[in-house]
Amino acid sequence: MTPGHPAARGEMMQALYYDRDGHPVSEERWRQLGRRPGYSRIGYADGLRHGRQVTVVTFWSGIAGDGPDGPLLFCTCAGVRGPDGRRIAYQRVFGWPTITAARAGHQAVTGWITEVAAFLAGHASTLPPPDPTPPDPPPGEPH
Repeated sequence: MTPGHPAARGEMMQALYYDRDGHPVSEERWRQLGRRPGYSRIGYADGLRHGRQVTVVTFWSGIAGDGPDGPLLFCTCAGVRGPDGRRIAYQRVFGWPTITAARAGHQAVTGWITEVAAFLAGHASTLPPPDPTPPDPPPGEPH
């Protein structure tokens, strides 16, 4: 499907912008939500791990990205800086369809990127698996 064009027969129609609850919103409303203090930020972790600066930021983007379970409305950016603190040694981006998945994903990625830092610092012999597995949400909550 091409944004701004109607869905072809059998294709699911997706909005371009969503609120944190996954409801379609206009671009104007999306901009208003993005300016609200605290609305976008889901999680933040920053610190030294194995002598490397590790940062994980999870936020609501509200812009539909394609995912197997629907639009990916939340992003987690994870990075490890080299020992000098300036050079990026490793970075990765993850997408999540719901705020529950984003919160769980943030926790999983924070643990995972610490393992990546250990490998880069020579404290581990292998890299962790490429996709951290978030814990399952509590019963009754969507993924």
